[in-house]
Amino acid sequence: MRAWVLRDYGALALEERPVPQGPGLLLRVVATGLCGSDLGVFKGTPAMRARWHPPLVLGHEVAGVVEEGPEGLLGQVVAVHPAIPCGTCPFCRRGKPHLCPERVHLGFHLPGGLAQWIRIPEGQVYPLPRGLPPWKGALAEPLAVVLHGARLGQPEPGEEALVLGGGALGGLAAWLLGRWGLRVSLREPNPARAEVLRRLGLVEEVWEGPPPEGGFPLVLDTVGLEATLPQALRACAPGGRVVVLGLGGVEAPLALQDLVLREKAVQGSYLFTPEEFAEAVSLLEDLPEALVRRWPAAEAQEAFTALAQGQVPEPKLVLEW
Repeated sequence: MRAWVLRDYGALALEERPVPQGPGLLLRVVATGLCGSDLGVFKGTPAMRARWHPPLVLGHEVAGVVEEGPEGLLGQVVAVHPAIPCGTCPFCRRGKPHLCPERVHLGFHLPGGLAQWIRIPEGQVYPLPRGLPPWKGALAEPLAVVLHGARLGQPEPGEEALVLGGGALGGLAAWLLGRWGLRVSLREPNPARAEVLRRLGLVEEVWEGPPPEGGFPLVLDTVGLEATLPQALRACAPGGRVVVLGLGGVEAPLALQDLVLREKAVQGSYLFTPEEFAEAVSLLEDLPEALVRRWPAAEAQEAFTALAQGQVPEPKLVLEW
């Protein structure tokens, strides 16, 4: 089979590899989404260099067709939950497998969806609704991330919410919060990307620079850089909530006087529960296709380069095999 292997930071190589063998389901990959984490590993950002090292077959946002497994699943198009927990630790037993310290991840610990075939445990796949375009299954993972993070922020219909970042998580967050009845504003320095979300009617106001201070009961930081967390805290209203979904940086300063005296809450958010992944799959049909740039998997190197250079206005890029 063909697989894109990250041989060094910034350098992918299309290689021939054996079709994966062993237990679990064999999936023919249909589509793979490119995530900010994938891009960070590709670029070799400090946050990602600290965790992951080439060679890697990236790709954890995967849709595929079951080619080997139980008869009831054969031929089904499925979305893949990419985080595999141990199932026995206290977090797994409490229904929080996304916090399992022994979990392994497709596309990082295990070869991922930048390949024509992957092998995955049966419990990690979720059949797509009938009639859904197969490539949309690659959006289940980032949408589940947003579902989990947005819920942690305890959003209320009619509230004003600010989203920092108009990339994949930010675009999906704007759509989801608007669906829940919130009024959404956006901080996004790329005017072409911001215009896509404005044109779709997903955001009311857009700031290329720092947003107004103290005006938003809910702020979602989908970037997670040293500069964005202070921005999020300043933009948060007294008694408001900041949820950090982005993992772009390593550390960020906090203004303790602002945090304490104005009773602002900062909440980290990571991954999602299996129930949230299933809910995300059920929402895919309603997700606007204009949020996505579809790109041939045969041109993965060009796709990563275009993303790294800010040349893709759509919030999400999906590779199709």
